[in-house]
Amino acid sequence: MHCGITVLDEKAEVCPLCGGSLQDQESCDRVKYNGYPDIVAKRRKTTFFLRLLLCVCAGGSIVAAAINMMNGGFPWAVIVVASLMYVFIEFYTFFTPDLGIVAKITITLLLAALYVVVIDVTCGFQKWSLNYCLPTALIMFNIFIIILMFVNHRRWESYMILIVLPILLGILPLVFMHYGLVTDPLLSEIAFLSSILLFLVALIMGGANARAELKRRFHF
Repeated sequence: MHCGITVLDEKAEVCPLCGGSLQDQESCDRVKYNGYPDIVAKRRKTTFFLRLLLCVCAGGSIVAAAINMMNGGFPWAVIVVASLMYVFIEFYTFFTPDLGIVAKITITLLLAALYVVVIDVTCGFQKWSLNYCLPTALIMFNIFIIILMFVNHRRWESYMILIVLPILLGILPLVFMHYGLVTDPLLSEIAFLSSILLFLVALIMGGANARAELKRRFHF
């Protein structure tokens, strides 16, 4: 009453300003705690869910592999195991607070490309994953980077490391073309050239800021 303030902490016994005794006021809305979110409890629930999901995915993978081995025939268990692994990694990535939305989308695209390759190889490797899916994923990633650059146009130079990544990944289709694994190279060439073009445009338009970002990322 001396300081003219209301203390909402139910456990407080004295005024935090003057140290005087607190007078009870029934009309005042009280809270049991200070009002901070219970991060520990939320994290425990997330950890429990991820562990439960891991058990389900691991158990399902073992059961599918055992049934496939006993019955023989088409190795469908490989697709089942790859699907369960993909689901778990996606949920784990989504619930990881240290990863930003950009990193989560990048991991999703890379895992999706790897997933379709596994399906293609399991189904007889007709090379549709390398001819179409992998370069399409690279082109979609380039479009995603362009959208990020427009959204964060005041600091788009921070995405220079993401612009370099499609170039490194775009080398894979060229290697596959050299060894005859890519039978329809047009889409792969477009994906690689689009990555090179995006990098050059970003480097020229970014100027000193873009070069400084590359030096900071690669330590040269």
